[in-house]
Amino acid sequence: MKSTYKAILFDLFGTLLSVSKAAKGQGQYTADILGLDRKAWNQACFGKHHDIVTRTDHLETVRRIAHSLDPSIPFHKVRQAADARQLRFNTALLEIEPGILTILQYLKQQGFILGLISNASTGEVDAWPDSPLAPLFTSVHFSWQRGVQKPDPAIYRMALDELAIAPRAALFIGDGSSEEHMGAETCGIDSLLVTYFLDGCNEQELKRRGEGSKGRIKHIRELLKRVSPEG
Repeated sequence: MKSTYKAILFDLFGTLLSVSKAAKGQGQYTADILGLDRKAWNQACFGKHHDIVTRTDHLETVRRIAHSLDPSIPFHKVRQAADARQLRFNTALLEIEPGILTILQYLKQQGFILGLISNASTGEVDAWPDSPLAPLFTSVHFSWQRGVQKPDPAIYRMALDELAIAPRAALFIGDGSSEEHMGAETCGIDSLLVTYFLDGCNEQELKRRGEGSKGRIKHIRELLKRVSPEG
């Protein structure tokens, strides 16, 4: 891995935090409250009924996804599920693992510019301004704000343009959801798959997630050995 990178661009969910791990029991699983299969719910969250490229209302977002799977779910259950889901996402953003914060702080101290490129609906990142992550990032691009989502090359180019750097000067780090490494590759950005929050994935799934990347790391602490601001 070359040592001439000026910026490191990170994915958020599944890369710097895990909603299920960070929540620590804060709020029930959304699918359980709604009486839905967890796998079906998770798949629907990546489908057409989850708008992540415009400003949305969190309650209405949960209702749309829930009723796409079962229109008979009563509204009071939808509200309960929306409240629990909001709590889980807020908790995940506010309680970042100290080890991850330490590495990001160190990278910043070493002169790297840190950027964030995340597919997220409005409610999912509602707590971002209060997250300990927020002060560490020079550039933040949420899909709901930019009107475009990964793997569309446009959202990566927005980050590059804002930071005024060439693709070869950036390294993207992500868990491989939404074919994000393919999007980075299309832009000429090197990338690495990070597997820290992917304990449940088998090797076949990891290979799929890593398509387009230049390699794999277990934890972002491994970046300290792979990149250097000295060049």
